[in-house]
Amino acid sequence: MKTILLHVFEDSGFDSRLQVALDIARSHAAHLTCVQPTTQFAPMSFGPLGGDFVTGINFEDMDAAERAHRERVEMRLKEEDVSWDWQTGLGDPATLLTERSRLADLVIVSQSYGKRNAGDEPLPIAGDVAIYGHCAILVVPTEKTSFDCQAPIVVGWNGSAEAAKAVRMSLSMLNMASDVHLVTVGDDSGDFPHIAASTYLARHGVSTVLHELKGKGNEASDIIADFAVEKNAAALVMGAYGHSRLRETLFGGVTKHLLNDTRIPLLMGH
Repeated sequence: MKTILLHVFEDSGFDSRLQVALDIARSHAAHLTCVQPTTQFAPMSFGPLGGDFVTGINFEDMDAAERAHRERVEMRLKEEDVSWDWQTGLGDPATLLTERSRLADLVIVSQSYGKRNAGDEPLPIAGDVAIYGHCAILVVPTEKTSFDCQAPIVVGWNGSAEAAKAVRMSLSMLNMASDVHLVTVGDDSGDFPHIAASTYLARHGVSTVLHELKGKGNEASDIIADFAVEKNAAALVMGAYGHSRLRETLFGGVTKHLLNDTRIPLLMGH
């Protein structure tokens, strides 16, 4: 892992995801790229009479706030022993991060409770970035204050293509972890049993401890999350949206539940 993208936005989760990004970058001797979606706006004319575009949004104030936040963050970064650069771009934050992830190893965003415009809560973009991004995504709870790359990691395994991709994308972090717990909930997959994931990781020098936990349906998210907390895991590795996104939106699902209620960082792939 050598290139880490950090979502820069002044919300209640920024300090936590910045610290986590710095901890991971230091441990992996990685470069940190700060990606700041911007509201910079060029005045335009609309309508048959060429009238000015009228809006209640004060773009000058928003731009000034973004520049002030950048200055504060850059001052902090200059004191850290991590290489970094700064990128800005127009557009939806999830789309911008997805586009910039093409040559990255990890994107770091914050957990959200799924409500847009809810004060200074982090934007609910983790699900979209996990699905459309080109690398792993780390979803950080707002109360997280550090990240120990040598702590145990739990892998939630269900034999899906998404889970397999998450495992491949997280190899560098799994190699650094003190213990890797490979967890299945419910019946093992006859077509792609979890022993295959253990064998794959062993070939990459990662030893795993296998766990088969009892449970079914929506219980899986709570069972895996509780297990990860019990093991003092630094992160929970899992595939994002193993079912269709629409199905998970309508009926819940492990991904949706954990994104809204995780207590530890989620390392996801799709």
